[in-house]
Amino acid sequence: MHNCEEFRERITEHIIDREDLTADRRFQHELLICSSCCEFYVESCDMIEALSVVDNHVAAGFTPAFNLHQEILLSVPVPPRKARAYGLTLQFAAAAVLLMAASVSLYRLPAPVTPPVSQSYLEQPMPLDPVTVDFLEESELLLRNVMKMAPNDPDDLASAKRIASEQLIAIDQRKDAAAQLPPVVNVMDTYETVLRDIRNVDARTSADDISDIQNRIQSNALIATMKAFQPRITSVSFTPGR
Repeated sequence: MHNCEEFRERITEHIIDREDLTADRRFQHELLICSSCCEFYVESCDMIEALSVVDNHVAAGFTPAFNLHQEILLSVPVPPRKARAYGLTLQFAAAAVLLMAASVSLYRLPAPVTPPVSQSYLEQPMPLDPVTVDFLEESELLLRNVMKMAPNDPDDLASAKRIASEQLIAIDQRKDAAAQLPPVVNVMDTYETVLRDIRNVDARTSADDISDIQNRIQSNALIATMKAFQPRITSVSFTPGR
């Protein structure tokens, strides 16, 4: 009948010697019928493997008191049958102390304190030339002014019509400059129709015309789109060397 304590005592020496018990007929059956002992075997093998790769120079960092204590334990007479089991226990204890010592050493290392550095940089979603970027800025400003325009203000209307005429002259060149960026060209096509309507507003029907233009600007989200195509200045903070 399987006895876990007795079985584990039997396999301890073989585990220390790194023997493959799964291939040994003396132990195969009991490893199969007892999941607890099988788990004990796997964990013990993992521990032995971990101990084998511990650096000697780290182990040498134990205090003299610990080393003396270990020598005393090893010098105590132990019955032959239990000697290797005690040896395994000592190795487990040494590994635990070693890991604790390494953790404390790392914890005590002073961390360099570097103040964060704040920088600003240009974030440009699309590679547009400076002239086209300026054109988009002027377009955004014109659209905002039109959205705030009062229907009965002749001065604002005259200023908007003048700027619209100037932009209509330049818009074909800006389309050519942005030819590799279809989204920008598409927005300029829509914007061009709005420019023509602004330039052609009749003073007699300005109230209705301006209201219609404002609705089109809003429905096509022209202001937001013009803004999106312009480079943005973003402020970031980072710590050098990390």
